[in-house]
Amino acid sequence: MSQAVLFISLLLVQITTQSRPGEVLKNCNDDVTLECPVLSSMDFYSLTWYKDSTPIIRKRKHETQTSNFSRDAEFGENLGLFLPKVKPADSGTYKCDITANVGQQNKKGHVSLTVTECVTQIEPTTMATTVNSTWSSQTLRLEEFPFTWSVTGYLSVAIAKILLSLISIQILRILSARRQKNRLYS
Repeated sequence: MSQAVLFISLLLVQITTQSRPGEVLKNCNDDVTLECPVLSSMDFYSLTWYKDSTPIIRKRKHETQTSNFSRDAEFGENLGLFLPKVKPADSGTYKCDITANVGQQNKKGHVSLTVTECVTQIEPTTMATTVNSTWSSQTLRLEEFPFTWSVTGYLSVAIAKILLSLISIQILRILSARRQKNRLYS
């Protein structure tokens, strides 16, 4: 029974990952060329690619015009729409609109692009987790300092404390001496 379930699961995965005509499934950061499904010859007045209703790029005779589309795009092989390094935001319906020469018929074709989510690899690092009563968990990065750095740090703090104490004592002596002088002369 479990082999039959496994076989059906694999079959469903195969069917769902296959793209249907007019549908393109790509991975994140792949380069994609969307082919116009209604382009049968290179004899036309203009060819324009759209995403939804936003114009992307147009070819009229020997002139290529780009629009203010949100990403880089250019004509690829057989006047397909070339999109480098696609992201999930590039998913959507693209339309190629062929304006025919006089006496011929205009054509429109649709291509659906689906881009998978981007997955980033995380490199493992040495980390320790500690639990505190006020915080549920906290991640700490453990780094070891050389012994001489530790001793130098403690000695620097100790010397600074001694100097501050001596300066404070000296200031208190001066203030005390001034008060005594003021009492004698008053």
